[in-house]
Amino acid sequence: MNQKVMQRLIWKDARTLAPLAIATLAAIFGFNALLWLMAEAVMDVENQTRLGLSRMIWIVLPNLLAFGAPALLVGGEEESGSLTWLRTLPMSWRGVALSKLLVAFAALVAGWILASMLYWLQWAVLPDHVIAWAENSRNVPDWSAVAVFSQWVFSLALLLTGFILAYWFRSPINALLAVLPAMVVFAIAFVGVEEYFLETTLQGRPQWQSISALQFWSVLGVPTIAAIGVLFALHQWMAKRRLAGPDESLGRRIKQRVSGDAFRPPSTVPMSWYGVSLALRRPTKTRALLWQAVRQNVWILLILTLVGVLGVTFAVWGRGNGEELASLVTAMALFGIAGSTFYGDSVRKRCVFLADRGVSPTLIWRTRLMPTAIACGLICLVLLLNQLLWNLTHQYGLVWFDELTLSMMLLFVGYALCQLVSQWAPRPVFAFLASPVISVLAFLLFYPLFDAYREGALLAAMASMPVLLFASWRLTPRWLSGSTGRSYTTRFVGYFSLAIILPYLLVLGVRSATIPTEQTQWRTRMLAYQFPPRPADHHRVEIYPAAVPNQDVFWNGFLRDELLTPPRSDRFDERLAQELAAATTVAEFVSFNELVARIPYWPEGYASSAGARGSSFSMGADGYVRFGADQLDLELRVARVLLKWSRMVRQEARFGQTSFERLSRVSEYAEWIAAAILQRHLDERSMTPEIRELAGMFGEDSLVSESRRNSLIASWQAGVTDRDPSLSFGSRSPLPRTEFIRSIEALRRQRFVDQTVMLAEQHWRSGAMIGVWEIPNFVYSAEQADLTELMRPLYEFQAHESIKRLKNRVR
Repeated sequence: MNQKVMQRLIWKDARTLAPLAIATLAAIFGFNALLWLMAEAVMDVENQTRLGLSRMIWIVLPNLLAFGAPALLVGGEEESGSLTWLRTLPMSWRGVALSKLLVAFAALVAGWILASMLYWLQWAVLPDHVIAWAENSRNVPDWSAVAVFSQWVFSLALLLTGFILAYWFRSPINALLAVLPAMVVFAIAFVGVEEYFLETTLQGRPQWQSISALQFWSVLGVPTIAAIGVLFALHQWMAKRRLAGPDESLGRRIKQRVSGDAFRPPSTVPMSWYGVSLALRRPTKTRALLWQAVRQNVWILLILTLVGVLGVTFAVWGRGNGEELASLVTAMALFGIAGSTFYGDSVRKRCVFLADRGVSPTLIWRTRLMPTAIACGLICLVLLLNQLLWNLTHQYGLVWFDELTLSMMLLFVGYALCQLVSQWAPRPVFAFLASPVISVLAFLLFYPLFDAYREGALLAAMASMPVLLFASWRLTPRWLSGSTGRSYTTRFVGYFSLAIILPYLLVLGVRSATIPTEQTQWRTRMLAYQFPPRPADHHRVEIYPAAVPNQDVFWNGFLRDELLTPPRSDRFDERLAQELAAATTVAEFVSFNELVARIPYWPEGYASSAGARGSSFSMGADGYVRFGADQLDLELRVARVLLKWSRMVRQEARFGQTSFERLSRVSEYAEWIAAAILQRHLDERSMTPEIRELAGMFGEDSLVSESRRNSLIASWQAGVTDRDPSLSFGSRSPLPRTEFIRSIEALRRQRFVDQTVMLAEQHWRSGAMIGVWEIPNFVYSAEQADLTELMRPLYEFQAHESIKRLKNRVR
């Protein structure tokens, strides 16, 4: 073959591969730019996520090019008829095969060079603290020759395997489906040979670390070269078989026999079930078009549906054992099903035939969507049934999990997007490669909203589904007529952009529209509020962190037992006496958790470990906890400490010297527990002077209301003016990391904080002792202000009623 013929072949193959190569290079650059923009300007991406996405872009996109190039160069030309035309030309099959391999290899090298440069640049522009974190956590990219060499070898093996299967299978889709299992077999065989030569296993410590570099590269290089050589020999053999061998196969012979029967008399034509139905009555247009849509993609749909069903089954029942791999396989199957929606009609522009016959574009669009939509719906149904069976098997009942909801929403939106990509793809097989890439691009653009609102964002994303379906319906006439030029692509980009922007408009529009109005006069009055002065003889009380209870101790029997046993329980009686004698400190000698651990019947419904070591109580036959005299005396001392703490903290709150969080977590819980202790003691024995004395230690209604109101105002002032962080509302859920979403949510939270504080302040200023939850709109306002956990002790209806009932009994 002369040089000119080779140049023209390379030019032809380069033009054929150009859409995939340009799209891959653009995706590598675009994804890196988008990741940098998100990490530096739009939102604060987590370090591990940022490095993981960078590595994924570096590895996946060049391998995607190696995965799709053979199907496009061989299978695409088979679909267009170019491969059959090449067989008629006076040229060597070696030149045709070599041209395709060189063009694909050059594109792969260009992809790897660009991906590696941008991956290194992503690492170079990282802030110093991120680099330090990566070095300390061993997340530094592996730039060693072994790591880079292994990635290149894998891509080259993937490329050669793709060509072998593309020459073997006449359908490019069948070739694509066969590549992944073939690469799994190749990888297992290659790793097995390497392990044999290196005398090591993946789980053990490699022995080759002690050998020289020359020995290592010899042992690593010889099997690699041999494997690549075997793949290249298979490539040459399959190329010769396809390009120079007889143009026949079992499938082609069957088709020729069936087509030959068309010229026989009608009485001798074998009649299928569909032929019989045609003889009985003429099918409607809908049935005929639906049968055609199913017929041309039947094997693709059957195989991918089976893979998707098996994938969701393993994903649900695996639960950690291959769950991620099963989910990835399911996602690829769904991409393939949705990508095949308009594939059959795009091959050799069959859709133009339908347009020439005057068939309704809407009818064609509907019948093309139905088979793939049914296949995706079947996978969705299997997912739902597997999840319900798993719940019933593990005794969870018919519980609807958030993960299942998210998966269903992603499935629906992903299908709508990929069917549009299937119609837009410039080459039929390109749809199967572009669907996952454009889906990942869509998710990256959607991720800031998803990161901020999760389920709400996915619900809003469901609004994009009608947009994407409407887009494919509107573009169907252009697709049928073959008018798929720049204007067609421009419309596709416009609909795609609208589908991305619409969830942002819906979510942020609703969030902005529901922001309460600013309470200017109330804010001015609260900022000027003056707390009562501290009397000269009243000393400042220091409240230690141990005064705030850990709510896990309320319900966790193991944590309680740890506090009841040495060394945590050492010198408890002595420390309790010191705490009772302390006049200016709270929780200096004992902690709130230690006191709670001594009350086995609180909270109500807690299953206490009544047999804990060192305990002088036991469970009676009637379900009540029975005590010895020591335990009864201990509980009264615990109640005295709790009531002492409550009054001291309330006094500090009255002067605006303690936060509302500390008041609600210390005083409110302390009074509730003390009331439960005294109620139980009144049930166990008659009224005593000590119980009457303890009942009188509860705060007066005026002190309770004033301490709540003043501590709430102090915390609000601290949050507005930043004068004392210790008086703030405490830790709350972080705001979204995306800047423009953060600004909206910060304003919204501040306005709801103002509204919540205003409602509670007005309620307590009026002297009302009923619960704040009875204030209209208060619970919703507290939820939006992220103050629900802070207000939770005040929501406890049992505490207020228990104290009220106790005081009535003592009177």
